[in-house]
Amino acid sequence: MKRWLAMGIAVSLSVSLLVTAFGQDGVQVVDSTGASVLVPQPVERLICAYGSGTYLIYALGAGDLLVEAWYVGVKGISQAWDSMFRIEPRLADILAFGDPNVEDMVARSAQLVIADGSKHGAFAKQLGDLGIPVIQCLIETPDQLRQATVTLAQALGSEAKRRAALFLYDFLRITETVEHDLSGVAPADRPRVLFVGTDPLKAASGDMYQTWLIETAGGVSVSADLRGGWNTVNLEQVLVWDPDVIVIPPYGPVKPADLAANPDWQAVRAVRENRIYRMPRVFGPMDTPVPESLLGVLWLANALHPGEVFLDIAGEMNAFYTTYYDYSLSEAELQLLTHP
Repeated sequence: MKRWLAMGIAVSLSVSLLVTAFGQDGVQVVDSTGASVLVPQPVERLICAYGSGTYLIYALGAGDLLVEAWYVGVKGISQAWDSMFRIEPRLADILAFGDPNVEDMVARSAQLVIADGSKHGAFAKQLGDLGIPVIQCLIETPDQLRQATVTLAQALGSEAKRRAALFLYDFLRITETVEHDLSGVAPADRPRVLFVGTDPLKAASGDMYQTWLIETAGGVSVSADLRGGWNTVNLEQVLVWDPDVIVIPPYGPVKPADLAANPDWQAVRAVRENRIYRMPRVFGPMDTPVPESLLGVLWLANALHPGEVFLDIAGEMNAFYTTYYDYSLSEAELQLLTHP
């Protein structure tokens, strides 16, 4: 029943892409704050000041419209990695970071700006007063990611709508298949997972996207009772949790070898049993609410339950990057994505 319900949600969201409200001079969309935004058509010069939204814009086939963009985890061109330049050859010219600047956006002749719905309200009003429409997005959960997909696709035209409908279907097809394939694993047999941040003593709370990834991939988050963002804990707490698996995000300095070589961590089950995994990265960080988080579910399920998910993981990875980023994975990249 749950799988049919999920597919029904996908169809419902896909249909909503077809009922965009057209105004006299453009299309009307409702953003994450509930504001109604009139977007002139066609959009030809786009700025995204919201890092999670930037990756979604590429997945919708509108990356070539960007004249300035913020990227999650990239605070300067030196922090970018090779695949980013292959997906976006103009990266050095359009990369931005820090606080967005109204004058800069006016100078770049922005026709539409995507902003952070949690902190850019005053900034959005300034731009609106200058006649530049702003869609404020808030993408912290899977539902918000799906809704932002719909909203941005409505503003960005027919190709974006086509890709959005496909992505919504793929998102639920893959997550529901993973959950179905692992439904026979008893709660007591599900690996207990510690998801750490840029420091091994920063733990993901139950409110974070990483906890959804763990649960969807058939694990149990040992830090699910924590609240807020990354929580600083001590080693004594990690020893009490004694996780079966430790997962490290694809950003920051922490590496599995660091924990494996640290004598203070040898009493932790995951370290003793060599079950410390660092997530791979091709474009966006797949532990965050970006389109590639769908692959994060696949990757993590494969790490926690090897051989138990009956999807062609290599085929899904290849198809995703070809479909949504027009990007062909190298053999080395595919190896990282399919062999945790």
